[in-house]
Amino acid sequence: MDRGGDASLLRRLNAAAALRVVRERDEVTVPELAGLIGVSRPTAQDLTAQLLREGRLVELGANSGSVGRPARRFRFRAEAGHVLGVDIGAHKVLVLAADLLGRTVATERIAVTPELPARERLDAVRRAIAGCLAQPAAAGVVPLATGIGTSGMVDTGGRVAESDSLPGWTGLDLAHELAGAGRGRVVVGNDIQLATLAECTTGVAVGVPDCVYLYIGNRLGIGLWLRGDLHRGYNGAAGEMVSDDGWALSYQRLLDWFAGHRGDGEPTRENAARAVVTAAAAGDGGARYTLRAFAEALADSLARHVAVLDPQAVVLGGGISRAGALLSEPFAERLAARCPYAPAVQISALGEESTAIGAARLALEHIEHGAQKSPTSQD
Repeated sequence: MDRGGDASLLRRLNAAAALRVVRERDEVTVPELAGLIGVSRPTAQDLTAQLLREGRLVELGANSGSVGRPARRFRFRAEAGHVLGVDIGAHKVLVLAADLLGRTVATERIAVTPELPARERLDAVRRAIAGCLAQPAAAGVVPLATGIGTSGMVDTGGRVAESDSLPGWTGLDLAHELAGAGRGRVVVGNDIQLATLAECTTGVAVGVPDCVYLYIGNRLGIGLWLRGDLHRGYNGAAGEMVSDDGWALSYQRLLDWFAGHRGDGEPTRENAARAVVTAAAAGDGGARYTLRAFAEALADSLARHVAVLDPQAVVLGGGISRAGALLSEPFAERLAARCPYAPAVQISALGEESTAIGAARLALEHIEHGAQKSPTSQD
């Protein structure tokens, strides 16, 4: 970095770099910090003193049995602040409170219905937030920011540009609507994109630079993680499904099986998927064949995206991913047969909390100091 640049900016960059290092490690010493961010030892000492004053670091005790004067050791003070992550879906509102490392300290879940009017759904969100913060585990938690994940197309300003699954949701400015309930700044994102963010920062795809997340539930959704970052697209709509592109045909296999085996009730994607997965897990040969055909049809549709993006991994999430290997193995086999380079296929480890976890990560992005991503190489 140009040593003749603004000294105040340089100090902020150095502090941001130091903060990233201590967040990523259980503990760090001043000499280690100096080497990792490319500054002198005196500068590293000044940085740790600054972060201690700001309450961002905790100094650890000396290691027992050390010879000579032990190096001072520090850790990131994750408990110094908290954020909220909120998942607003058709069937549930899930809220979690997390510390500055994204570790969950309290959760609250409220069941809702797909038909619930927008105002009542917003009221449920407010109740879920209040319920989460009222829990004993959240005592003393004052969130610095709130992240919101919701189904529907969310533009870059946090407005729901279009939603065909939640009534009255299109056009809502959720950041404005929930400003009183969400604590600190309220930031909003698409639920599938935030599930992708969670999976690639805390789930099975940590460390993977290029990944496609495929949500398989009552609906389908795609999230893109490219070059180590969430790809939202120019309008925030990256990964949105195009109507009549063949994806819906995959579910027809599940619906047909349900109609032939469960004569009671109208088949829907939800009850058909649940019935097929349950029967397949119990060893039903027909259900296993149907699930395999469903997986292969999904792989056929995703193959075009994989061929274009050439990701290292594909993560399967959503309710139907609970089928595990019964879904992932035929999916991976078919994808490998269709693509020149087969990505690794993994099942999500975060379950139904993925969007709320991603929403908390989104909130953390907005409160972290020093948005610049490259640490300074000189004092």
